[in-house]
Amino acid sequence: MNIFIAALLILSCISGIKCFSSENSSNICDEIKRQQRRADLSLCPSKFSVNISSSSYSVGEPIHIFIKTTALDTTFHGVHVVALDENHLQVGSWKMNAKKRDENSCNGSIYIFEKAITNTDAIWQVSTPVVGNIAIKIAIIEDDSAIYSNCYNFILTSRVSMNSSNIDVEDAAINTTTIVTTTTVTVTTPSPTADVTVNVTWSFASNTNITSVSMAIRNLKSSQWVAIGLGQNVAMGEAHVFMCKRLANDEIIINRYVNPGDHDPPERPQPDAGGVFTPGQQQFTDGVVVCRFTLSNFATQILKQVQTLEPLSQSRQYHPLIAMGVLDKDNNAEKHSADSRVAKSDTVQLNQNEVILYRIPEVKTDLTFVRTHGIIMIFTWILIVSTGALISRYFKTSWANKMICGKAAWFTAHRFLMSIAAILTTLGFLFILVFLQGTWVPNGTTRPYAHSITGVIVIGLAFFQPFIALFRCEPNSRYRSIFNYIHAFVGFSAFILSVATLYLATYFHVFADTKGRFVMIAWIAWVALIFLIFECSEYFIRKKNRESGYTNINTSNTTIADLIENSATPKLTSFTVDNHEETSVQRKSKNVLLAIHILVAATLSVILTTLIL
Repeated sequence: MNIFIAALLILSCISGIKCFSSENSSNICDEIKRQQRRADLSLCPSKFSVNISSSSYSVGEPIHIFIKTTALDTTFHGVHVVALDENHLQVGSWKMNAKKRDENSCNGSIYIFEKAITNTDAIWQVSTPVVGNIAIKIAIIEDDSAIYSNCYNFILTSRVSMNSSNIDVEDAAINTTTIVTTTTVTVTTPSPTADVTVNVTWSFASNTNITSVSMAIRNLKSSQWVAIGLGQNVAMGEAHVFMCKRLANDEIIINRYVNPGDHDPPERPQPDAGGVFTPGQQQFTDGVVVCRFTLSNFATQILKQVQTLEPLSQSRQYHPLIAMGVLDKDNNAEKHSADSRVAKSDTVQLNQNEVILYRIPEVKTDLTFVRTHGIIMIFTWILIVSTGALISRYFKTSWANKMICGKAAWFTAHRFLMSIAAILTTLGFLFILVFLQGTWVPNGTTRPYAHSITGVIVIGLAFFQPFIALFRCEPNSRYRSIFNYIHAFVGFSAFILSVATLYLATYFHVFADTKGRFVMIAWIAWVALIFLIFECSEYFIRKKNRESGYTNINTSNTTIADLIENSATPKLTSFTVDNHEETSVQRKSKNVLLAIHILVAATLSVILTTLIL
């Protein structure tokens, strides 16, 4: 028991919460300006993803910038946005569902959210014609001390340009002058690959260190190509390139290239480019081109760098680059057009399972099953299990005179609560199992993986605990103490692990902000305190009995309530025990403490569930 309380006290000291002051805008502005003067992209984090809806713009067309986190335990409090023309003047207007703070000295607009979020949509549009390209710059404000500027930049090309000129035409015959105004409208023709969509997925086999890649491409026509690049920066240029081609005869081939220079045409890789490229089975079915290949045999030693491009590595983070275009008569790739390429700001690794989408709208995940799983587990392990454990450990003597259905009241209450807990735990597990479609969380040193490991142990212990109870010995058996120790060890182990599992869950996106962690810290502190109070109460009762000379005739540690469980004990209509171990005041005090615990546990459970998005 002392180990249990010590573990809870240690857990109560664990916290990793970041704070944010919404009034600290001057410091935010200074940090943004400081970072804008540097160009070290290696400092840009991989836990955020910023994507833009289009690579070109026209007057009146809204451009969406999608900002989201890619790590389950990451949120942000604000963003800084700016759109600049080629003269570095701000153009267009912004819309965002957040409190705006105009900071002229920051060369843009700062938006602060009421609470930490995981995704948002910034909308920019221009209402008057603009000459040249537009630079969109996004800075993410994670908290007071973590601001990421100069990491998420985009260039928009003009889709429509308008040039007006006035031409004077004199009609001598009628001696009048007519002013003829002509307007020349130049419209950029969409590229032949404008309707191509790409879905790139790969899986990593840790036992063989092989990465299997699949490129599913829709609407790819004859003599066209699509390539996935793994770049070191958020820009088209230096990258390891894998190009899928649909030839004029509808043959599908996949090739590997490297692009060692800035926007140089890709070239065949050298043997020291990193890893072994093995083409798989290519197919073209129902309008969908599928290119497959594997990457394996990555050398552990440091390879020679390919000019400025480092050798391909499974453990390095890359920015995915997508491009597409047409093939010439020799099946060589011609340069892609401006509206047929994108450099994504989020990063990927070849030793992890990844999904990369291009021109495929992201489907919003329905989190109903996740919320249900969380609500069930919160009420089960904070309210029900803790109450059942307290009753079993501290109320055997207090409720010895009370019977329910011919069984001791403490035993009936404990059995009922723990049976409900086992059923609800299994049900909660089924909800998350259905949501994940039977798959397991990817292996790694992440909180979701740690949550899955501790969670499945808790579920296993909770599932088998009722079956262990079915094999308990008779109360007067000499083996009963062995059963009691095993039963208590399994139960308290599951309970301690449940605290860690719930705390890890408060870092997930389903929780609105860090308040969930505060609630769990409060729960850890309370459950440690209530067990400590009961332990002290039991200690003082035993000490008082020893000082008064009272000796418990039950030398086998079997209580009257235990004896009533014995099937050999005849059923009694009434049963009264003169309990010398506890006074009436002591029993009432323990009942009040139990009621307070139920109230606190229920309140914390309700608060925690309301924080789930």
